[in-house]
Formats: sequence, C-alpha cells, structure tokens
Amino acid sequence: MSTTLNQRSAFIVSDRTGLTAEAMAHSLLSQFPSVDFKTETFTFVDTEIKAAEIVDRCLEIRASTGSAPLVFLTMVNDDLRALFTAADIGVFDLFDSFIGPMEARLGVESSHTIGKSHGVQDETAYTSRIAAVHFALQTDDGLDIDHYRKADLIIVGVSRCGKTPASLYLSLHYGLYVSNYPLTDKELERKELPAALQEHKDKLFGLTIDPYRLLQIRQQRYQGSSYSNADTCQREIAQAENLFRKTAVPFLNTTRMSVEEIGAMIVNRTKRGKRQ
Repeated sequence: MSTTLNQRSAFIVSDRTGLTAEAMAHSLLSQFPSVDFKTETFTFVDTEIKAAEIVDRCLEIRASTGSAPLVFLTMVNDDLRALFTAADIGVFDLFDSFIGPMEARLGVESSHTIGKSHGVQDETAYTSRIAAVHFALQTDDGLDIDHYRKADLIIVGVSRCGKTPASLYLSLHYGLYVSNYPLTDKELERKELPAALQEHKDKLFGLTIDPYRLLQIRQQRYQGSSYSNADTCQREIAQAENLFRKTAVPFLNTTRMSVEEIGAMIVNRTKRGKRQ
C-alpha cells in the first residue's frame, strides 16, 4: 500500500450540532493515515438554501481538483438528503445506513426527529452530570481536597499531562465525580503518595506522557523556565511512573490518545460505569 500523503476534502454535514457525524467521520477517516484530510463541519443545515450551497461547493471542488469531498451526512429530512445524493458526489449517509435496516428488523418506522441523539432525554441524569462537572472544576488541580471523599476517581500525574481534560470528559460523559491532583517536585522526590491521596488510594488513577511531548506542551506557555526544560520533564515522568508502580496505582500513557480514548480506557480499567 502506498505511503504517499494524498490530500482530500471531507465535509461533515448535519441538521443539528454535528456531534454524531463528527464522531463517526473522524473515526472512519483515521483508518486512512496515508491521506491528508482537510475537514469542514457544517451544522444546522436545515433549509434547501443551506444544503444547496454546500452541494455547489462540492461540485466546485470536484471541478477544480478532480475529486469531490467525502460527504458525511446526518440529516433526517429526506428532501435535504436528496439534494446531496442527486448531485452524484458520493455521500456517506450515516442515518440512512442504519435507520432503514433497523426499521426493517424492528418492523417499526423511525420518528425521523431532528436532534434526538443529543437532546435532554432524562432531566435527572442531565442535572447529575452538570453537578459532576461542577465537582470536577471545584476540585481541579488539587483544590478542595476535603471533597475527595465524594469522588469516584482521582486522576493523578505531573503538571500538563492531561488530567483536567480527562476529568471534565469523565464528568460530562459518564456523570462521574472526578478530581485531579498534580504531583509536585517535592512530592515526587519523597517517592510516596502525598498524604492527601493515601486514604483514597483505591480511587487513584495515574496519567503519564512521553517526556518529549510534555516538553512541547510546557514550552508553549512557559518557555525558558526550568519547569519546561527537557531534564525536568524526563525526571518528573520517570519519578511519577516509578511512584505508580511502587504504590500499585494503575496508570495510562496518554501521548497518542484523544480525551475520548483516555476516558474510555480509564472507565474500562477501573470498572467504573456511568452513574446514570
């Protein structure tokens, strides 16, 4: 298989927020690393005028480059979807791919209701997740450690290794109460868990990262300080991983992982399910 990097356009088109279409499209596109995709997302495409404008852009790109964009659709309006399919530009209709076979299997027609996948279906669950996000923010970066007794998980790691994004994702997506705690130089040198964490050891999960990637992240904001030099990053990562192994705290290397992957891996490893 050729490893030449080809360039292609990909359009993600939705009549609502596009979250479903983006998740599916990016997952599929990632399977073709030899292609450099330039993606654009079009949300709330709910009129013929909006849809027609995107179709025209697809035709223009095909005329100028020889290849139309890959178009990923999540639209429930049959007339709007028909504008894309009639243009013969090659469409991946994510709803049509699944809704038709499901209707046939179930013997029931779908509601064809816009926005069902991301609507507030359960007010209690929604309110609980907002409370979980509030908890994550309240206890972010070692704040309010007195509240750790309420936590489902406590994410631990050196500064800038991805603790806060992981905590917020787990709170919002799974409804878990997640805190995060930064390991400082002094705590790493002691080679033991900080006192604030020792009584919550069963809730801990460690994050680590490639030292070079950590260096890149830190230099974006703190270039020139000892905090963002290569020696410091290498030392902190080595000490943190040694501490995790010594204290039997499960940990995960996040270097090449998205926040969604990190969240799913943590839930799988800790066997914490959604609160709702």
